[in-house]
Amino acid sequence: MPKIRLGGVKVVENRSYLCLSSRMEGDPLGQMCSSLAEGRVNVGLLTYLADNAIGESITAVSARSLFSFPGCTLEMAGTEMCEAAAIDNNVCRISLFPHDEKPEVTASAISAMDAGAVKPYTFASSPSAVTVVVSSSNFDGAMESIFDSFALPACVSYSEWRAVYRMDEQQLKEVRFSYSEQIIGIYGFTCQTGLDLWNIPLPIEYAGCFGAFLSKLGKLGLKLPFMISNSAPVKKSVLFSLALKRDRCGTIKETLDEFLPGNSFFFRGPVSVIFIHGPHFGDRYGIADAFVTALRNGGIPLLALSCAVSSISAVIDAEQPDKAIEALKARFQTRDGRR
Repeated sequence: MPKIRLGGVKVVENRSYLCLSSRMEGDPLGQMCSSLAEGRVNVGLLTYLADNAIGESITAVSARSLFSFPGCTLEMAGTEMCEAAAIDNNVCRISLFPHDEKPEVTASAISAMDAGAVKPYTFASSPSAVTVVVSSSNFDGAMESIFDSFALPACVSYSEWRAVYRMDEQQLKEVRFSYSEQIIGIYGFTCQTGLDLWNIPLPIEYAGCFGAFLSKLGKLGLKLPFMISNSAPVKKSVLFSLALKRDRCGTIKETLDEFLPGNSFFFRGPVSVIFIHGPHFGDRYGIADAFVTALRNGGIPLLALSCAVSSISAVIDAEQPDKAIEALKARFQTRDGRR
C-alpha cells in the first residue's frame, strides 16, 4: 500500500500534559483558560468535550511544564467539580501536515501509533494539521511508525530526520508573544454546517480498528472537519469525538458496524463547526481564553473544542453559527480590518 505523502512534521518535545474529567455543571474549560491566560501560559494544545454521555466533560491541555499550570488550575483536581485528573510532565507533541480534512491522514496517524504499540494521550485536528500527544518514553517509537506510514519530502527515515532536525530548546524558549490586543488579528472565520458530532469510546487496543474505520470513510468520499480524542495516562480506554456529514449518517453507521461491530457510540446533531486561524496562535497566551469567553458572553454553548497548531475549531449547535461569529467579532477581526 503506498504511503500518504505529507508536507512535513513538526515536533515539540519536553512538554507537560494535564487531563481533567469534570462534572458537567460549572465551567471547567472557562476556569482553565482563564487561569492559564492570567498566568501568561502559552497553550500548545487544548481539547474539550462537553458531554461524554456519563455526566462528565473532559478537558486536556499541553503546555511547557507542570509548573506552567497556575495553582488555581491544578486546584481543580482537588475539588468536587473534578472527577479525575491525570498528569504527565514529559510528553511530546507531533503535528503532521497538510491535513486538509482527509480522514485517511488521521487514520494513518492512528494506525501508526497502534502499529508502534504507542498509546496516544490526545489527538487534535485542525484544518491544516493533525496533532498527537504521546509520552516522551514513546516518542522514538511513534516517530519510527510515522516514517513507516507516511512519505515526507525532506527525509526518508526517522534516523535521517533525527540526524538533521531537532527543534532547539533555547529557540522554543524565545518564542513567546505578548498578548495585549483587545481585538485579536486572525486570517478569517470559516464555518461548516449540516454535521453530527459522534462520540465513540473504545478500549485502547481497538484504536487500530478505528483507524481502519476512518480510512474507509475517506475512500467513501467523506471529509473530517473535526476530530479529537482523549485518554488519560493511566486509562486503558480512549474516547474519539468527530464531526461528520449528517446526510451520510447511514453510511457511517454501516462502516462502524463493519470495523467496530457491537461497539457502543452516541451522536448528536445537527451541529456546526467554526474555525479561526491566526498568526502564532500556538505561541501566544490568552487566545483560547478570548475565544471561550467571547462565546460564553454571546450565550453560545460549546459542545467540543480543538486548539492545535495555529487554529481553533469549535463544535456548536447547528442553528447558532451566525450568532457565534458575531459573538467572536467582539474579540477577533480579520487582518485586513474586517470584523
